[in-house]
Amino acid sequence: KSRERLVGLAPLAGFTESAFRRLCRELGAQFTWTELISANFVLNRGLSHPSTHVFPEERPLRFQLQGAEVGPLARAAQKVLSHLAPEGLDLNAGCPARKVVKTGAGAALLADLPRLFEIARTLSEIAHAFGCDFSVKFRLGFERDELERIAETLLEAGVDLLVLHPRTAREGFSGRARWERVRDLVGLAGERARVYGSGDIRSLSDLQEFFASTGAHGALIGRAALSRPWIFTEWREKRSFEPGLSERLSLLRKLSRYLSAYRDEEGTLRVLKAFAPKFLKGIPHRRRLMPPLLKAKTLEHFWEVLEAGLKEGLIRGEL
Repeated sequence: KSRERLVGLAPLAGFTESAFRRLCRELGAQFTWTELISANFVLNRGLSHPSTHVFPEERPLRFQLQGAEVGPLARAAQKVLSHLAPEGLDLNAGCPARKVVKTGAGAALLADLPRLFEIARTLSEIAHAFGCDFSVKFRLGFERDELERIAETLLEAGVDLLVLHPRTAREGFSGRARWERVRDLVGLAGERARVYGSGDIRSLSDLQEFFASTGAHGALIGRAALSRPWIFTEWREKRSFEPGLSERLSLLRKLSRYLSAYRDEEGTLRVLKAFAPKFLKGIPHRRRLMPPLLKAKTLEHFWEVLEAGLKEGLIRGEL
């Protein structure tokens, strides 16, 4: 039977909140993922925070939890599944950030397979009780590549979808993502679980090569989607293109509108300032435009600086 070939948005802390997920879905992402959200955050702060906001337009959505203790993770999962009803529940076992790892969560779980098994089995049972499928996003290992041991642990725990970033936690984002290990995982999982992969996918040709070489069911795009969210349109339309400045600005305006639906002006402005340098990557006079843009104190001022910068660029013949 022919494989599904799904391409969607990877979880990225600080970026993949509701507004950006919604924009990516509109541009052609076939699924989205929340940024990693700690079980304790869900239990202490509830689900009304901007980082846990969900609009129907961004579904199908996978909600990613992180934590090191089975009890809080189980309670947080029940809360998320009963209130937000995501299409999928995901456990983060791949984040290499020190502040996450030192709590025993994220990639640290790869160094404690009995704990990983207990957490994954519990969460998978909870997800299945809600009629929801369960995934784990993980890396090849903590210090070294132990893919086979980790995969067997997760398969035994009843995970439906294995999502591999084929680097070790120690490597962070350095070196090359080893796509051949995604192919190995597809072979290991067989019919027991679906396999998605991520890492170093930056263009339509990368996507085509990734699927051809791995046989994976899906691909997640993270860092590349921040500066080229139209990569999802390229996948949908099977053609590469580079939007001009006016198209990029209309994407930024749309993002602003989606943010304003659940964030105040200060929050909206803060997120836009994080995205603007990425959306405008490769624009000739971007470096001159960024300092005043990032100093803007209001949304109105932010857009004024952008418009003025555009006019100047047009007059100088830079655009």
